[in-house]
Amino acid sequence: MKYSVHATLSVACLTSVLVLAGCSSSSDGSNAVVTDEPVMTTLDDAALAQLEGIWEQRGYGNVYEYTGSRTTWYTITENTCLEVVTDPGLVGLSEEEIAQTSYSLQGNQLALALPAEAFIRRLERLDTLPARCEQTVARDAQGVFDFTWQTFDEYYAFFGLRNVDWAAQYQNQLPNVGEATDDDALFELLANLLSPIDDGHVFLFSDDEDYSPAVERGANVELEQGFGAQSEITDPGDYVDNVFNQFRNIIVSKMDEGSVTEQGPLIWATADNGSIGYLFISGMAGYVTDADGDSVDASATEELAAADSTMNLAMADLANTSRLIIDIRFNGGGLDAIGLNFAQRFVSERQLALSKTARSRDFQSVPVQAWLEPPATGAYLNPVTVITGADTASAAEIFAIPMHRLPQVTLIGERTAGILSDILEKPLPNGWFVGLSNEVYLDAQGVSFEGVGLTPEIEVPVFRLSDIDAGVDPALESALSM
Repeated sequence: MKYSVHATLSVACLTSVLVLAGCSSSSDGSNAVVTDEPVMTTLDDAALAQLEGIWEQRGYGNVYEYTGSRTTWYTITENTCLEVVTDPGLVGLSEEEIAQTSYSLQGNQLALALPAEAFIRRLERLDTLPARCEQTVARDAQGVFDFTWQTFDEYYAFFGLRNVDWAAQYQNQLPNVGEATDDDALFELLANLLSPIDDGHVFLFSDDEDYSPAVERGANVELEQGFGAQSEITDPGDYVDNVFNQFRNIIVSKMDEGSVTEQGPLIWATADNGSIGYLFISGMAGYVTDADGDSVDASATEELAAADSTMNLAMADLANTSRLIIDIRFNGGGLDAIGLNFAQRFVSERQLALSKTARSRDFQSVPVQAWLEPPATGAYLNPVTVITGADTASAAEIFAIPMHRLPQVTLIGERTAGILSDILEKPLPNGWFVGLSNEVYLDAQGVSFEGVGLTPEIEVPVFRLSDIDAGVDPALESALSM
């Protein structure tokens, strides 16, 4: 599971600006994503009784104490142990989620297949809690600073890839700890500590602020420069709305009249008298909506079921097209399971989608795999063109990576963001949170795209204000002409 964190001017406005029509549908909610693991059994009361005890999720720094139908979560480093929260159920799962969870227990090794998660979780039974869990973690500026540095030192997987000397960064910022005498100064200190890590899945959250050290790329850079270069519109939000209204009109002008449909994050239409399908996917989350069509908070299971239902409707409407354009150039991510659910609609046989390992400073986990199963209604095997860009990130890349290995698929546009790892969220001793990348994803051929992104076969600009002003969309026009 993942949710990509982005600070935007904002591309996030695109979803609402491109709303064109509405409809509804229903389906069985099947996720059609399979993990390749030993035979697993559905959890029941007898199984839950077996699982009472202490479990470590190695490579993630998590320890769970499950007893009396409640789980206490601890986050650990080699020197510290911080008790985070106690929740009902197993590892924070609700009763409904437990009923949909499968498990395999072999000796001290536990595998859990949670609903709406694309990969299984592995845990190892411990005899006792680590002794350091009886100790208090310092909550002053020095304690929070050290805890943050240690957490990244042990669990962040890409210092080498991102060219960060993390030990030197500790020494660089250590003299400033004494000046962090209030929350604002402490937040600035921690932000400065994280600042060299150009990774969109690294963030810092306090009660009042959030920060990511990721360098701005893609549409946001274009929008910020464009806003600063004009004086007619003084509100940034109004400026973004105006730009994307123009952008929407360009797209609609290429579609068959009256063919455009929108539901949640999906917009679909036809072009060339119904022979070409167009599917715009703005996100891999946000599919559970209210009566007005606005996204509402929902569980991952509910999100996956709603996404499956919406995609079923779109693919049914586009089934008779001779080729399909899938536009994910502004898709910043969401849930891996949704990205893989969408990708499996284009395969005719079971195949490996991705594998991943957790990599901490002194540990690398056994790979876990996600497989794609052909849809029961039949796969779409006609030519497919996928439009990607610098804003294609996270779970959108989890969709694009297995897609680009399919023989009928061509990628066009710009290189994707290259931020694939799930976000490992870690609480700090003062109640703030950080997020970091601790997982290495590999495609079916063993290739990693972390930090480099996926480069399309045909490179063409996907978002330039000069093109929008001229009333053209080079990426879409290239896709339509293929």
